[in-house]
Amino acid sequence: MTTSPTPQRRREPGNLWTGFLLGGVLLLIMAVLAVSTTQRVKRGEELMRQSLTHQALLLVEYLEGASRANMRRGMWRVQILQALVEETAQHPPIRLLAILGPAEETLAVGRNQEIIQGGPLEGLPEEIKREVDRRAEFIRFEPKELVVGRPFDPLRRFRLTGKTLPSWACPVDENQPGLGPPPPPGPGEPPPEAWGRGPGRGPGPGPRQGPRRGMGMPMEHQLESPAFRGYALVRLSTQAFSQARAQALHEALLLAALIFLAAGLAAGGLWAAGRRRDNEINRLRREVAETEHLAALGRLAGSVAHEVRNPLSAVRGLVQYLAKGEEPGSKKAEYAAAAVEEVDRLERVVSGLLDYTRPREPRRVPLDLEESLRGVMNLMSDDPRASGVELKLSVEPGLAQVSADPDQIRQVLVNLMLNALEALNGRGHLFISARTLGDGVEVEIGDDGPGLPAGDPEQVFDPFFSTRERGTGLGLAIARRIMRAHGGDLKAGGSPEGGALFVMTLPGGGGRP
Repeated sequence: MTTSPTPQRRREPGNLWTGFLLGGVLLLIMAVLAVSTTQRVKRGEELMRQSLTHQALLLVEYLEGASRANMRRGMWRVQILQALVEETAQHPPIRLLAILGPAEETLAVGRNQEIIQGGPLEGLPEEIKREVDRRAEFIRFEPKELVVGRPFDPLRRFRLTGKTLPSWACPVDENQPGLGPPPPPGPGEPPPEAWGRGPGRGPGPGPRQGPRRGMGMPMEHQLESPAFRGYALVRLSTQAFSQARAQALHEALLLAALIFLAAGLAAGGLWAAGRRRDNEINRLRREVAETEHLAALGRLAGSVAHEVRNPLSAVRGLVQYLAKGEEPGSKKAEYAAAAVEEVDRLERVVSGLLDYTRPREPRRVPLDLEESLRGVMNLMSDDPRASGVELKLSVEPGLAQVSADPDQIRQVLVNLMLNALEALNGRGHLFISARTLGDGVEVEIGDDGPGLPAGDPEQVFDPFFSTRERGTGLGLAIARRIMRAHGGDLKAGGSPEGGALFVMTLPGGGGRP
């Protein structure tokens, strides 16, 4: 007879493909997240660049408009320009705002709370300083700021439209901040006499003759009037952009962490599902191997039944015939009794093997399990092996009724109780309890004896496994088969009292799983 080898656990190809698929999806998600974060940072940088640039240009235009308004009111002087610059520089995100003269002098400068030590060009790269020296128009982003340089011309609007300068663009009397005679007109510029004349207008008031006093201001602070042109330097902080970029990176990292957490949970779920599937596959393989084993045993049991059972009956009868008439206690009588006992044991093995390999379908009828338990308890209490053992029965009131084969259930109960009594060997406690479990019934049969053998408790249900010297090792295997045929189960474990504990479960109404 050949038996199938025990199936070994191995990693299924499906688990590998699932892991590869999950890893690929995770990498794809991380790649999309990285690309979207990069694009988001770049888009934010571009928006910040446009916003700060627009803000810097608006500041310059605002100062030009304020200066032009002061000219109109006849209050055009350096002190007023300084006040305007200082007031404007207090608004975020301005770091520094400066108006430079046509030469290298600084006419007005304002700093925000973040003070830049030194002059307006302090801390700037040499390339930007050269651009400022050339009075060139530029926009440059540095690590912490945006630097904008642009010519400062309050009369830009008139120059762009080609209009002549209005009369208020120059000092009108000695009380105004005249800083000397007007400069000679440049190429293409109208003479001073034409100031205030527009197209179609008559001659306006000409300038007063003689030099104008500069009200005591040093020449390095005098403004060129009326055709003054300076240079505006604006330094704006990019801290808001850095904070927005850090926030975007923080959100990206948080999202990545959440993705990894979700992927970990998904991987854990897939791993648990894979483990359950592997366990189920291994269980099915064991059942297939057991079925093949039982098929071989069934064929063997059929031949054994025909070849051994009848000769055993003949041998038993012959031994009893030969021992007839012998004196009790004689050697021949003892030998005959021992031979009969061994023949009976062999017949029990053959009968048990036939019962295990050829199970009988249960005959289901409504069964009062409490009555069956009390009947088996009364039967076992009269057994000599129960002498010195205390039997306890606990049944929950209103125990659910089951549909089962009374004879097979009785066979299982008797087998479990006999095993417990033999393990107790005349001392200890045997307890039985029954309770409703869902729509079924659970029965526990335990003792405080030596307990189950070391190792896997499931091994006690293996055919021919026995800890008793003269046991067949088929009783528990048959009992489990009967319980599973009823749609229930039989499990073994340790008792809280230190002995063995067997748990029977039966579905209510005799339903199948």
